[in-house]
Amino acid sequence: MSRLRRAGRFALHGAGGLALLAVAAIGGGYLWLRGSLPAYSGTVAIDGIGADVEIVRDRQAVPHIFARSRADAFFGLGYVHAQDRLWQLEMARRAGRARLAEAVGGEGLATDMLVAALDLDRVAARTDARNDAATRAAIRAYVAGINRAIDTRKGPLPPEFLLLGITPAHWSESDVNRLGGLAALGFGDWRDELMRARLAARIGCDRIRDLYAVPDDASPVTYMGLAADDGDRAESCGAIRFSGKAAAAVPALPFGRALPASNSWAIAGARTASGRPMLANDPHGRFGAPADYYPVRMTWPGFELAGASRPGSPVIASGRNPDIAWGVTDMMADQTDLFVERVDPADPRRYLTPSGSARFGLRRIAIPVRGAAPKQVTLRYTRHGMVISDLDDDAAALLRDQIGPGHVIALAGLDFPEGNPLVKAFLGMAEARDWAGFRAAARDFGLQHNFAYADRAGTVAMLSAGHLPVRGGDGFLPVPGWDARFDWRGFAAPDAWPAEQTPAAGFVVNANNRLIAGRGGVFDSASFEPGWRAARIGGVLARTGRADMASQIALQTDIVSAQVAAFRPLLRAMRPGGAAARARGMLLAWNGAMATDRPEPLIWAAWQRALARKLLRPSLGPLAETWLAGNRPRLDRLLRLGSPWCADCAALAASALDTAIADLGREQGGDMAAWRWGRVHRATFRHDILAGLPLIGRLVTPRVPAGGDAFTVNAGEGKLWSDDPWTDVYGPRYRQIIDLAAPERSLFMIAPGISGNPLSPWFGHLAAPWSEGRYFTLTGDAATLRKAGVGDLVLKPKRRASAPVR
Repeated sequence: MSRLRRAGRFALHGAGGLALLAVAAIGGGYLWLRGSLPAYSGTVAIDGIGADVEIVRDRQAVPHIFARSRADAFFGLGYVHAQDRLWQLEMARRAGRARLAEAVGGEGLATDMLVAALDLDRVAARTDARNDAATRAAIRAYVAGINRAIDTRKGPLPPEFLLLGITPAHWSESDVNRLGGLAALGFGDWRDELMRARLAARIGCDRIRDLYAVPDDASPVTYMGLAADDGDRAESCGAIRFSGKAAAAVPALPFGRALPASNSWAIAGARTASGRPMLANDPHGRFGAPADYYPVRMTWPGFELAGASRPGSPVIASGRNPDIAWGVTDMMADQTDLFVERVDPADPRRYLTPSGSARFGLRRIAIPVRGAAPKQVTLRYTRHGMVISDLDDDAAALLRDQIGPGHVIALAGLDFPEGNPLVKAFLGMAEARDWAGFRAAARDFGLQHNFAYADRAGTVAMLSAGHLPVRGGDGFLPVPGWDARFDWRGFAAPDAWPAEQTPAAGFVVNANNRLIAGRGGVFDSASFEPGWRAARIGGVLARTGRADMASQIALQTDIVSAQVAAFRPLLRAMRPGGAAARARGMLLAWNGAMATDRPEPLIWAAWQRALARKLLRPSLGPLAETWLAGNRPRLDRLLRLGSPWCADCAALAASALDTAIADLGREQGGDMAAWRWGRVHRATFRHDILAGLPLIGRLVTPRVPAGGDAFTVNAGEGKLWSDDPWTDVYGPRYRQIIDLAAPERSLFMIAPGISGNPLSPWFGHLAAPWSEGRYFTLTGDAATLRKAGVGDLVLKPKRRASAPVR
């Protein structure tokens, strides 16, 4: 849901909504709005369940669902999602139906048009056809739980609904299945391809590669024993001539690859204090209030699930059951490509293919728009996919400025002709009892993730699963759609997915780093992280004699940047003057810990900021700031010996440090020793729409000091090259550490809180504990939890179903 925030902010244009909140904040309005909070205790007679479902909220307000059947447990999951994340659910439902503009007005149209082009109704129908009976039963029960919670709630709606003047609608099973197709918008690097094409006319292909991952990066790989398929592939550089002006790209829609930063590892029992495997995972993303994850524990006879659920789906994305544990990271593979199609000069209704002229596929739709007439949209398709240049401003600008008339740009990789049964895959993995069952369930996984795995029997493993194309080209730049050399040859079969079981090192690690050594192949891309986090994790694990909870907490919250040591030779070669010389000495003596109570991390970050700008602005011109807004420069490569980016890199780096210290002196005062990273680097959890409201916005935006930076294990990333460079907006919004010797003692954390309602005491209550590196457990029987918990809600069947689904 984090990718939908921009659409939520459109609501701020409604003056009526602002007035409503202003009135609500006065007198009895606040108390009235408090009535929007759900009841955590009591008894509710309800349709749709076969027996009592007890939902006990522990002291953190995390729900523990005690059910007597699998179906009733998933009903309870839907119910608590609707209690705490009703706004999140409504936005997800509308996004999947391309109905955001209906709620927020014309500014939601661009997103709706892109989603409409996916034809998610078709994807949902084909997904349902692939779902098995157990998956359908879970989805059906989950949706029933959402809908019964909506029907039985009392009091006013949460503030967001009042702002927009809308009401939450019922969910259908198709809504859940649509989200599998919608999720694909967050993967693949098609926006990076657009940017690379804009850069091509300005700096050429070789220098563009300096800005992205390349096979010879000095980086650890996840699968040391595997090598890439280095077969011949058509080179995309030069396949299309990108001429004309290289203007700055227009603002992107809230879809496309987010900045990556997730960690997952599993440790064999031979290297743990307990003698059983351990697993840690902290999937990262943009900070929001609430987070897109939702911790929960579900039990039914003979089974238990605990971990991170996602509102809108009955899955546990990362967590444990009694026998296994798993965690996820982004594979950083490329699932999409852009094809430049040549319109048939004899007939604009057709385009050229290797075998002749073909007719564009057409769909005509109407998108409802709040306060305006429905938008009539004609969607065009080629054999490669949707014509994205009809829908996306970035693609349209590239076509206009650098390709020219008589062409369109098509996007391949977002079509799922056989559906995308993500729920089936996740449920199968979550309910697996061993590695064979887990790996078999993952065969249905249609996005691209790395799964760290561990079980009580002693197995630790890593699996990279996804719907990845076998390309004729390299996927780096848009290519000619009329040239058969670049066509896709199908998709990688699950049997070809990389995996490693029982590694010789005694552990497996992935931190978005390169998967396999070598160039090319299905699992290569230009998006891998440099590997600083993976190197740090692997190094610490290799030195740890007997891993235990304390050591894994320390590693998961580690704030030492492995990047810093790599820059010491450059620091030694620099000769800045004045205050910058003192700063250089401090950096050389520093261990690289991005600690909140030290000045060195702030100096380091300011230096990186100034250094990137001085390196890139001369070459990229107006594209420099646009590129930096969505990318992190690989400064270690740009500053290499003989680099074309700087004639004297040491002198440029010294100048950048001079600039950084001068800027910090104006911002922070003249006493360098008094500067503090945590004073400015604060994790900030913004609400979709309320964070932008005057006065109220600050009250509903949890902010806490945060250590780390983009390259520390405990990642904390801001928009370093923006006007607000220090605010931490991206990091580990969910954490788990699981010891399979005692799964009930596993540790979890989410930020900023459980509830999505800013009036709830459980909205931002976990931000400070999260910042301090604390955790909670998800364990205990109902009676024990009641004693210290904050709620005990019993759902009773209004009438017992004659044949409850199990």
